[in-house]
Amino acid sequence: MLRYLIVVIAVSAGSSLGWLLGSRFGFFAGYLLAVLGASIGLYLGRQYARQHL
Repeated sequence: MLRYLIVVIAVSAGSSLGWLLGSRFGFFAGYLLAVLGASIGLYLGRQYARQHL
C-alpha cells in the first residue's frame, strides 16, 4: 500500500511541476508538460518504490 502512495505522490509532483513550467507558454503547453511530468513521475516513483521498499 505504501508503494501506491509513493507513486501517487510522485505523479502529482511531476504533473504539478510540468504544469507550472509549461503554463508560462500557454494552456496547451502546460497540459503537455503536465502529462510529460506525470509520466516521468510515474516512472521515477515506481523505480524508487521498487528499490527502497
